[in-house]
Amino acid sequence: MIAACFQLSILLSLIISYLSEWRENMAMSAMAIPILPGKKDLWKMEVLEKMIKLNKAETDAIREEAGVHERTFLQETPNGDFVILTFEGEDPVAGWGKIMQSMPPELASVVAEIHGFDTDAPPPPMPMLVYDSKA
Repeated sequence: MIAACFQLSILLSLIISYLSEWRENMAMSAMAIPILPGKKDLWKMEVLEKMIKLNKAETDAIREEAGVHERTFLQETPNGDFVILTFEGEDPVAGWGKIMQSMPPELASVVAEIHGFDTDAPPPPMPMLVYDSKA
């Protein structure tokens, strides 16, 4: 588990490096969400496939209305897989909230099965930025 966390921290560092050309007035938030064992194929089929192929225009419009630019990464590790989300915008935390509120009930059910959390419950605390090489 420690190795997976270390790999995840390296990946997040790389993501932040990748996003180093942020516009100065934009904020960014990132989060890692575990995929429960045996649920990666379900995530690919029920979430990713619909997000990027079947409903891409709608997915993009929801992010636009929420005021964020989302990037989604799949991190596969020997100790489990993670979805890593980044949100860039004036208020990425509020944007994440708007995206969650707009989630259809059938998708919320699948998300709960894949990630093991209740989309109707209060969200867990957002990640805390602990290092920024440009600050």
